Amino acid sequence: MQPPEVPQKLGRYQVLAKIGEGGMAAVYLGRRLGPAIAEDDDEFVALKVIRDEYAGNADFVTMFLDEVKIVASLRHPSIIRLLEFGQEGRRLYCALELVMGQSLWRVWDACKMRRSRLRYDWLAYVGARIAEGLHHAHELRDERGNQVGFVHRDVSPSNVLLSYDGRVKIIDFGLAKAQHRLSKTTAGVLKGKYAYMAPEQAQSSSIDRRADLYALGVSLWELSCDRRLFKRKNDIDTLIAVGEANIPDPCTLIEGYPRPLWRVLRHAMRKEPQKRYANGLDMARDLDTYAKLEGRTLAQSDIASIMHALFAFEAEHDEALLAGMSESFENASSGDRPSFSQASSAPPIAPDEWKRTLPAGLLNERRPPPK
Repeated sequence: MQPPEVPQKLGRYQVLAKIGEGGMAAVYLGRRLGPAIAEDDDEFVALKVIRDEYAGNADFVTMFLDEVKIVASLRHPSIIRLLEFGQEGRRLYCALELVMGQSLWRVWDACKMRRSRLRYDWLAYVGARIAEGLHHAHELRDERGNQVGFVHRDVSPSNVLLSYDGRVKIIDFGLAKAQHRLSKTTAGVLKGKYAYMAPEQAQSSSIDRRADLYALGVSLWELSCDRRLFKRKNDIDTLIAVGEANIPDPCTLIEGYPRPLWRVLRHAMRKEPQKRYANGLDMARDLDTYAKLEGRTLAQSDIASIMHALFAFEAEHDEALLAGMSESFENASSGDRPSFSQASSAPPIAPDEWKRTLPAGLLNERRPPPK
C-alpha cells in the first residue's frame, strides 16, 4: 500500500515537513502564506492533521473535533494555543502555536545521559505552572456558565513541552473528558497512560480534576526520584500497582530529599480522591512555597537556562532550520515549493555532545544510586 501523500497546503499554510505523529493524527511544520491578519498571527505553526486512513471514520473525526473545541476554549500561558481550524479537501486540520523545545520526558532523559538530576526547586516551579494550567482547564465552562467537568486524563511528562525560552505548555487534549464532547467513552475502556493513572481511573470509576493532579504528582515523584513509580514489565502488573497505590517515601530512598516537597506530592497522590488537593491552584501554591524555601527566586529564565544547558545543540539546529526556511521562501519564485528534505530528520548528534560540562548549580550533581 502506498504511503499517504504529504499535503502541499492546508488552508493558508504551506506544509513543510512532518514533525510528529500520534494515533489518529500527524503533525506538520507549517508556514503562513500571505500577510498576517492579526498581531499574534504566527509565521510558523504546528499543523495537526487527521490521518488519511481515519478521515472517513466518523468516530475519529468526532474525537478530532472534540479536541479542537476543547483547546479553542482554553486561553492560558501553560496550555498550547489553538490558532485556527479548517478543512482542505477531505483533510481536517488545526493550526497550533509552534513550541520550539522538548518534552519534559526528553528533559528527564537528557539528564539521565549526563548522570544528573533536575533540581528539586526547579521541578517544583515547573510543576506549579502545570498545575495552574490544569486548573484553568478544570474550570472550563459552557456558554451558560456551567462547568463542563473537564479532565485531561493523560497528564504525563511526555505531554508537557518546555520551550527553549522557558515556557511550559500542556499538550495533547485528545483524551480529555468534558460534558460537551460529541464522542463518549465506552464503559470499561481505559484512556490514558496506565502508569500515570489515579486508582479510580484505572478501575474505570468516575473521575474528576483530582485524577489529573494525581497524575501530576506521579510525574513529579518520578522526575525528582529519577525512577518509575508504577511502571512494571507489562500492562496488567502496571494496573495492579496503580490500584494498590503504594508510594514509597522518597526521603527514605534518596539522601537529602526535601520533606516539604514530599508533603506536597503525598497530598496530591492520596489513594482516596477526597483526601487530595481540591484544585490545581492549591497544589501550585504549595509547590511554589516549597520552591522558595530553597532560597532561589525562580522564573521563566531559569527554565530557559536548563533547556539551553541540556539542548544547546538542538536549539541552535531548530532555530537555524526555521531561519533557513524563511529565507528559502523569500527567495522562491511564485508557485515554487522549496525542498526541505532535512526538516523531518533528527539533528545530527555531535561527538560526545552529551558529555559537555553543565553550568554549576543548574542540576543536582549526581543521580541517586538505585536501591
